[in-house]
Amino acid sequence: SDRVTFMLKRGTSVILLSIYVDDGITATNDPKMYKEFLSALSKNFKLSDQGPISWYLGTNIKQDQANRRIELSQAQYVKDILERFGMTGANQISTPLELNTHLTRDDCPAPGQINKQFRHEYQRIVGSLMYLARRLTNNGAHAGKSFAFPPDAQPFAGVQMMLS
Repeated sequence: SDRVTFMLKRGTSVILLSIYVDDGITATNDPKMYKEFLSALSKNFKLSDQGPISWYLGTNIKQDQANRRIELSQAQYVKDILERFGMTGANQISTPLELNTHLTRDDCPAPGQINKQFRHEYQRIVGSLMYLARRLTNNGAHAGKSFAFPPDAQPFAGVQMMLS
């Protein structure tokens, strides 16, 4: 699913609305305009204003308005991934793959020689990592993107190493 972002601008007032499936977030510099906007949208859509944002699509959001800072963290999402794939005891490493590791399609078995359960697990891990990588700059984005299907032990070990 694609994210869609809209901008409403009136003079110096701005409202940004970003929608992803059935979740949306807004940002504005004009609270009065925001209330009018929300009221107008509510006439055609079922909406709820949940107050200041603290969590959105697997990302924890902390706002410090006094210092004009926003902190984004996906630490809980990463912990959930590790639990889901039984890797909570994995050790941290500084790079997602060993140096000079080169994975190619030759590392994958021929079609028809793939254990379906193994393939499914691999695709679940890669999907989780791709979701994470799309939200934060991550060295693991390329490795996960390149091997979206049939792995053998070497690419699978590389994906598991990214989780550690």
